[in-house]
Parts: sequence; C-alpha cells; structure tokens
Amino acid sequence: MNKKVWYISKYANISAYGADTRQANFCKEFAKAGHKVRLITSNSSHLYSNLPEFKSSYKDIENDGYKVTWVNTLKYSKATSLKRIISWLWFEFFVLMMAFHKQYKKPDVVIASSLSILSVLSGCFYKRFYKAKFIFEVRDIWPQTLIDLKGFSHKHPLIWLLSKVERLGYKYSDSIVGTMPGLKDHVENEVGLGSKVISIPQGINLDFYKENQKELSLDFIETYIPKNKFIVTYTGTIGDANALNYIVSAAKVLQSEQVTYVHFLLVGNGYLKEQLIEQANGLNNITFAPAIKKEQVQHVLRLSNILVASVKNEKIYKYGISLNKFIDYMYAKKPIICMFSGYPSMINEACCGEFTPAEDVQSFVEAIKKYQKMSFTELNKLGENGHRFLVEQRNFSVLGSKFMELFK
Repeated sequence: MNKKVWYISKYANISAYGADTRQANFCKEFAKAGHKVRLITSNSSHLYSNLPEFKSSYKDIENDGYKVTWVNTLKYSKATSLKRIISWLWFEFFVLMMAFHKQYKKPDVVIASSLSILSVLSGCFYKRFYKAKFIFEVRDIWPQTLIDLKGFSHKHPLIWLLSKVERLGYKYSDSIVGTMPGLKDHVENEVGLGSKVISIPQGINLDFYKENQKELSLDFIETYIPKNKFIVTYTGTIGDANALNYIVSAAKVLQSEQVTYVHFLLVGNGYLKEQLIEQANGLNNITFAPAIKKEQVQHVLRLSNILVASVKNEKIYKYGISLNKFIDYMYAKKPIICMFSGYPSMINEACCGEFTPAEDVQSFVEAIKKYQKMSFTELNKLGENGHRFLVEQRNFSVLGSKFMELFK
C-alpha cells in the first residue's frame, strides 16, 4: 500500500542547490516505489551558500518524482552561532504549522532526521495528532557529540534540553534508523529500547558518480600534485573533528626518517587550515590544496595512491562512524587508512584498507610505509574490494528497500 511520506531534515538538499543529500536520494527511491513523498528542509544552512531565497514561509517545488518544501528560516553563517539554534526552533515551528495548511495532505509516515534533533518534536506531533508512523533517523548522536567533541558540560542548559528531546525521540518513535552501526547499544543504554534500532548506513548515488563528474584543471594538477611520488590524500573539511594534526605529524615523522617518496595531499578548506599550515612549516612532503567541487573529487582521488582519514579518540565513536568521505574513497578504487579506535565498519567489512589506532601517529606511519611497498596489483585488489562492496551493498536502491520495510 502506497503511503504519504514526509521526510523532515533541516540540512537536506537537492542537486539544483548544491548536492543530493542522503535524504534526497531516499526520497527518490521512495517515490520510485509509488509512495507520495515530501522532503521538508530549510533555506538556511552553513553547509550550502546558494539555497533558494523567497519571501513567503514556504516554497514548494517538484524534484525527481517527489515534492520538496523549503521552509524560510533565520539565516546564519557560523556553525557555532546562537542564530543556528534559533533557526532550528524557527524551522520546527513552521513544520508544525504545515498541519494547518490545506495544501499539505497529512502524512502516513514521518521521518525526522537529525540534525536538527528538534525535528523529533515534529515527528511526535504528527504521530500524536495524525496517527502517522514516526521514524527517528539518527545521523549524529546529539547531545553526546557536543559533550565529547566540543567539551560541553552535562549540566549545560542546552545539553539538558537536547538530552530530553533525544530520549523523547527514542521512546516515542516507532522505529529508529541509525547511520552508525553501534547505535543500538547507545539507545539500549539510554532508554532500554535498542530493539527499535535498525542500521541503514550512508549510501551511494551511482548516477552522480557515473554522470556528473568533472576533471581538475591542468593548472591545479601541476600546482598541487607532485610527479613521481606516492600520493597520500585527504579530501574534505579541515576542522577539529577531522584530527588532521595527526596526519601532519605523520608527515613530520616520515621526513625525519628521510622517507622522501611519500607525499601528503590535503584538499579542502576549514577554520583550522591556517593552523595546520603553520604546523607543517618546514615540511617538503605535504601540500595543502584548496577545496574543489564535489564533481571533481573523484579525479583527485584517482591521481592518488592511498586515501586517508582521521578522527579523535573520543568515547562517542564507540558506536561507530559513517563518514561520507568513505563513499568517495571506496568508489575511487583506492586503499584507505583511517586513524580510528571506535566501532569499525565499511573499511574492514570491504577489506579495502585498515584502521590504525586514533591519535597514534607511529602506527599510522608504519601502515603508510607498508602500503607504499605493495605492488600495483596488491593495491588495485584492495581498491576493487572497496568499490565492489560499495556498489553491491551500499547503493540507495538496496538501502531504500530496507528503509521502506519500516513503513509497513
């Protein structure tokens, strides 16, 4: 039986305004299956700069067989701004007000996807008053992430409030979807309802990788990618959570050991970039390149030998991670090394690289040297493993079918 599905996520987006996010890809799959789908999102985000501008409270458009409702909310620029929290509240208020607009037919299924975690309130409202099935999608464990990564106290008023909202979502939802593999343990510890949790990790939009790719300019390649080197590449945000200082430290160790054939390439922007450049002062085996378009990421990855990532050694990661960059990395058919000490997934499942202990620079260095000594055939086999795993098990058509089982 076809359902009317509302997918509420403040930070969702579609390709016309930057990129098809996880939510957009799932909406497309739901619509293909015959469901009447509405993605509800906001035109205020620190993640995208060209979101639609309009004066009314809502803007409705058609996209890939489903409807998108943009909610006009308070604009902000900094992720840590108080305006961001106000924008969350603003968004939820207008989502709730949609119940009183005749053009919006009430849903049979509501998916409230964090962030903003306050979308739990909308999910609870539509379940209570319109008998909709409420699915709580958890992509980041808030507020625990703020406590572990940002140093907030358990007693902080914001943490207290978000904790109440989180527990409400766990208790009142019909199902809980987690992108991280260990969410079940967290929910069980919090409210004793781990049985509600199903893991539906990050997926791949194969159409994007097959049809929307662009080449890097020759100038970019000549400026930032040295020839005849073993290129170790990171792409993405340069912020505190990415723990790139340990990758810079690894470059220092290799230079001190006179390992001249390995070269690090860090591609991206972020508020810690200048600090990392200063840390790398005097190193000739590391290059910082500017951010590139998502459509160009595959090209820079193909020009690399191995791909790397890093996260801090924090308790929150015992439930796992689901990094979007793993999708890019695995599709590029390159081996992956990630400094991470939490719940392992993807890389180990696909046998396409390895995890080394978080913040352990020497172990990371030894892994890089091991891969540098591998033959082309050995490296290629690891890369193929990752690509095959991704295409067969993580494409949105497979994950979408799993998600839609929860509608019944």
